Amino acid sequence: MLKIRQIIVVSLASLLLTACVTKNYENNAENPVIENTSTDNEIALTRISLAMGYLNMGNTTQAKLNLEKAKYFAPNLTQVYTAFAHYYDAVDEPELAIAAFEHALSLDADDADTLNNYGVFLCKREKYKESEKIILKAIAVPSYLLVSQSYENLALCQLEDKKFDKAEMYLAKSISHSPTRSSALLQMLRLQYAMGKYDEAVAYLRRYEKSTRRFSADALALAYKVYEKMNNRRIAKNYASMLVKMFPNAYESQQYILNGLQRIEADDLADEIKLSGMQNSGKPKKRVMVLSPDKKSGISLISEKQQKNNASHSSKQKNLPAQASIKAKEPEVKSKVEVNDDKLENGEANKKKTVKKLVSKTPSEKGGAETSTDGDGNRMLTLPIHVVEKGDSLFSISKRYNIKMYQIERWNGFKRSQVLKIGDVIYLADPKKAVKR
Repeated sequence: MLKIRQIIVVSLASLLLTACVTKNYENNAENPVIENTSTDNEIALTRISLAMGYLNMGNTTQAKLNLEKAKYFAPNLTQVYTAFAHYYDAVDEPELAIAAFEHALSLDADDADTLNNYGVFLCKREKYKESEKIILKAIAVPSYLLVSQSYENLALCQLEDKKFDKAEMYLAKSISHSPTRSSALLQMLRLQYAMGKYDEAVAYLRRYEKSTRRFSADALALAYKVYEKMNNRRIAKNYASMLVKMFPNAYESQQYILNGLQRIEADDLADEIKLSGMQNSGKPKKRVMVLSPDKKSGISLISEKQQKNNASHSSKQKNLPAQASIKAKEPEVKSKVEVNDDKLENGEANKKKTVKKLVSKTPSEKGGAETSTDGDGNRMLTLPIHVVEKGDSLFSISKRYNIKMYQIERWNGFKRSQVLKIGDVIYLADPKKAVKR
């Protein structure tokens, strides 16, 4: 599961910060007077530490109170406004978060931690180009130490933007800066599997296992899938056995018992890569150029798109359907009511499924909308829902309905790591903004 990392606003040293004191024996040697010599910046950093702790516990009131106190002691400290930006992001106030980040950078334009966190924030808000530019600026700061982590953040952001070649490049850079970074190695393993590069995937699997001393359910499931694709049943079975024995309650173990891990999250990524034409080669398909007669030079190059447009125009002049003169028809734009969802599984295309506009359904059906009636018998649409079925994941549900995962998490009040169970009801819209009909 993709998880872009923000750098903690306050360093570990700041988290352990205590007030500095001195003892004054000038007037009374037996009962010295204790004087607080902490600087305002140190007090502010301590308040930021407390605020982040409260924010992690969900106590936003105390978090903001401590941030305001930090601002009082150090109104020109960059970390204060970076912390405010983190707070505003947590309470879903993106405009205020952006203003806080911009103010922090106005105080120190080369603060690498702030730049990285700002880039992560922009990526979460789907501003991919701006995010890439800002994180690269953080990496360019000579004193910046967490370069590998920022390159990994860049890679995960490019995966969200469907720029798979860039994702592979940035993951390689992350690993180059930190060869034993297990999270980057696992992400590269996942990407190589999705691209169909199984030999490379095995190489990264070995490096990952060497760099980490702990196994995880998703890593074991991915290792099983890699060797299964290579038709090495013996090693695949060994990884499956480890998965079930070490993590019997994990979602991956349950899926292996139910259907032999027919699909994992990396398979969804593989489908996206196949649709982009990048599988195996790792590069997008080249544009097809064809020769066409030219009056002056005899030949000229025209693009495939121009050829289709010319063919369509020519067919209309002859009162013939455009399809008759074009071999590769451009895909039609589907309406919001009906969308074709082509999924690839085990190297073969499944039958095309049509997802129609949500209507009121019984709870046993896959999706629909919760409905109720008011006192006058008028029907009220509460909100659209999805009922979890076998093989569903948060990622697949978000792709099916074209909704970002963080929105589904916020609407349903659960974390991305939560395991979905068959029969669970997932809200597909904000419960606070239900529409009456």
